Order: sequence, then C-alpha cells, then structure tokens
Amino acid sequence: MINKILCPYCKQEIDETAKVCPFCTSKILKEDYKKFLFPLGTGLYILWLVANIIGLIALNHYPQVLTMRDKDKDLILSLPDYVQLCLHPMIIILVPYIIAAVKKYQTGKAIVGIIITVLTSIIFISYFICLQKLAGV
Repeated sequence: MINKILCPYCKQEIDETAKVCPFCTSKILKEDYKKFLFPLGTGLYILWLVANIIGLIALNHYPQVLTMRDKDKDLILSLPDYVQLCLHPMIIILVPYIIAAVKKYQTGKAIVGIIITVLTSIIFISYFICLQKLAGV
C-alpha cells in the first residue's frame, strides 16, 4: 500500500513515491536533500565570518597594509579589492538559502539567512572603510 503525503506546494494529496506533483507539476524534493541546505549555508557562513574577522583584526593591528602601494603606486588592498574578497564568497554562502527560498522550504528561515549574510557583509565593508580612514587612505 502506497502512503499519501501532501504536496509542499499545492497541498494536494499525492503518493509518497511521486517525483512530480500531478496537480501542480512541481518537483518533489526528498527530505534527504532538504536537510543539508541550512547546515551547509550556516557552515559556509561561519567559515566566511571567521575569515573576515581574522582579516579585519590583522588589518587593525597592521594598518600599514592599508597604505602599501605597488610599483604603479596603486594600493595593495583597495576598497574594490576588499569588496570582491568579501562578496565573492558571500554568493556561494547564499546559494543554499536561495535554493530553500525558491523551493519554498522553510522560506522564512532562508530569508533570515540571506538578510544576516548581507548585513554582515555591509558591516565588514563599513569597518574596512573606517580602517582605511584611520590609516589615512
């Protein structure tokens, strides 16, 4: 006997073995897939958070890095370079949250993850700008 479950999208009763809902034609994600979304996003976020905190602490203790210039008199670590260093990994962090939001799996939790990640990056970039001002860049 095949058990029935509710489609997470249209809430119609379907067979638990269905891969696509016959009513709304949405793909049915299995719980095995879903349970890795938030731990993956959170783990990536924590790694990114620690790396940025360590980097900013190092810049705070060694402000001369902010004023160092290469042979063309360009800053070694300019604001655009730091923004790229900060934002590129953030895109990878957001992928699990975006997948969860698009698939309507714990959408509120996914949106909170996205907001926290974006706000943290804004804080990091703001702090970097403050460090540059203190270093006289």
